Amino acid sequence: MVDEARRAGAEAVSLEACFLDGPVAADGLDVVYSWGAPNGLEFGASEAGLADLLAWIERAEEKLMRIVVAGPALRGREPVEVSLERTVRPLERAAEAARAAGMRLAVENHGDITAAELAWLLDRVDVGVCFDTANALRVGDDVLEAAELLGPRIEMIHLKDVEPLTPATDPVAGPRSVAYGTGAVPVEAVLDRLRFDGLVCIELGQLGPGDDERALVAAGVEWLRAYRDRA
Repeated sequence: MVDEARRAGAEAVSLEACFLDGPVAADGLDVVYSWGAPNGLEFGASEAGLADLLAWIERAEEKLMRIVVAGPALRGREPVEVSLERTVRPLERAAEAARAAGMRLAVENHGDITAAELAWLLDRVDVGVCFDTANALRVGDDVLEAAELLGPRIEMIHLKDVEPLTPATDPVAGPRSVAYGTGAVPVEAVLDRLRFDGLVCIELGQLGPGDDERALVAAGVEWLRAYRDRA
């Protein structure tokens, strides 16, 4: 993955902790670890998940880590108020550990909660946001309004464009990813609205038959670099 990121011309790489035994060397690239695939803290119900997150906070030397409190498979299984209330204390424990380690946590809207529900958590726990453009769409948010609501707390962005949602869209896997500017997500308008100068990750979700993952990533890097030059 690190080699692929270099070949694509990226300046940083976000690595999924679930595939790693521990931190890795990535000379020449900034690294951010993404913890929690697929269901993270399971809305505070997973003691094992919290223990694993605390272990990663202790081991990783980076200053920012993306985490998830749940996943799309858990959305709607119980009243959202119950899910959110149960999440607060475990998230507080993780945030306290991160502060002690000099690290900032960024909670992603992971197809599990809306921007307003994430904002409710942010009012109770001092963490940042990893804003995923397509996941906002998936839970029924207006993507631009969600970006604006969470904007002051956004520490990193998962920039993703996807096909429009249809009744046939898998609620867990999500819609097929497409090149920036060709799908249902107003990716350029989101960046315009946020005026964000932090880490923007090119991310792909589901791919269709014949899609070239490497080509889509490389095109994403070129698109983002061109946007940065214009902005």
